[in-house]
Amino acid sequence: MTRQGVSTFAVILLVTLVVPLAGWAQTLGESTPAPAGDAVAEGRRATERWETTLDGRVGVPIGRLQVGESSASSGAGGGTPGTRLRLSDLGIHVSEAVEGSVAFHITPRDAVRASVLYYFLRGDSTPRQSVVYNGEEFKPGPLHANADFSRLSLAYERTLSSSPAQQLIGSLGLTYVNFNPTLSGHGHSNSEDFYLQELPVPIAGLRWDHPLGDHWLVRLAVAGGGLPRVDSLRQEGGTVYLQQSHADADAGLAYRWRSGIELELDYHFTYFFQHEQSREDNNLFELIDNGIRARLSVRF
Repeated sequence: MTRQGVSTFAVILLVTLVVPLAGWAQTLGESTPAPAGDAVAEGRRATERWETTLDGRVGVPIGRLQVGESSASSGAGGGTPGTRLRLSDLGIHVSEAVEGSVAFHITPRDAVRASVLYYFLRGDSTPRQSVVYNGEEFKPGPLHANADFSRLSLAYERTLSSSPAQQLIGSLGLTYVNFNPTLSGHGHSNSEDFYLQELPVPIAGLRWDHPLGDHWLVRLAVAGGGLPRVDSLRQEGGTVYLQQSHADADAGLAYRWRSGIELELDYHFTYFFQHEQSREDNNLFELIDNGIRARLSVRF
């Protein structure tokens, strides 16, 4: 992404989440009398069944992309394993992501959450050597990469432990990634449809909250899962085997108003690995991303 795009994203995030919402929530929270004890607060939260979240991230990604085509009928560059490209080789130096979720609290301790994540990974470069991608050769010159992907998740959440000093929440669910990376240059483009071989991936997670007072709290979270090398149930030059891994971790601070609004700022780590292989194809993508995240949550 360009520096201008990053700056625009940061300004929108700051103005949208911090300035108007913080002032509005402050008015709502402070103008309402404080609940008379934890029991009253818990009773009110028991009637707040719905929760929505919206967050934005900016990160510094590293990783690799390789799309190989072993069929010699692919034309120039066909029959090669494909050039192994680092994200930095493609001009991808900054990542941006937006995620939203909706949760329904079945009981005060149980919830079901659906979430949608969109990851922006785009860059421009000028390779000095030819790049072979999906059986096609891109001659030296300007090259644009679009490695955006989306991720849909559905999870069951359960409060495992709750006390005035801490809260521990576990989750178990499935996630599905739609990934179709594209290279463009010299008036043509080529993409690889990773999503056609994709399967739902099991994900487990833990979140720990520790209050620092009436409003502030420390939050740590980790989630991950994957698939070993399995039959994707797809055929492309023979059986396509899929291997995939996910890992996410957060560490930060959150401020919670009594009106049910919460604003969180934290460090966020993302790992995503996907490998598809058959007699015809050998495709690989790996992302390691370190960044910051701002999240707004409303429960009602």
